[in-house]
Amino acid sequence: MLFRNEASSLHLDIVNYEFPPDAGDPTSDDPNWLVLRATWNKEDGGIVKDSNSCLLTHELQEMTAGLKVLRAGIRDRYESDFQEGFYFSVSARAAGEDAFGLDVSFYLPNTMDGDDTAEVACTMTGEELTALIGELDRLCEKFPDRT
Repeated sequence: MLFRNEASSLHLDIVNYEFPPDAGDPTSDDPNWLVLRATWNKEDGGIVKDSNSCLLTHELQEMTAGLKVLRAGIRDRYESDFQEGFYFSVSARAAGEDAFGLDVSFYLPNTMDGDDTAEVACTMTGEELTALIGELDRLCEKFPDRT
């Protein structure tokens, strides 16, 4: 997932489940936490890389569905409601003819410079949002619920 504007960008990859299939409490959400890896190209030219387990498989599915509804014009806004919303959030809205504004925030837990939250506000065309949704669909297939 790539979010970028003229000054900065945030690239997020879902790299794996946090736990192996047989680890964690099987009666909890433990088997369904996903690890997101971030590369943040900051406005000052610096690059920060970090990862965080802050998204559940069903939240990935909900985000994908929410962006599809936005893209189809059924709703004019999507707001993530992730369990770990402090660590990762996405807000999207219709922003004119075939344009969508997105605000993405991702907490970087291992940074040492005090700049621990990547925030990118960007605009995507309909085509770019469709491509993002396609990528999210593939991630939903790759990382289904394990309960």
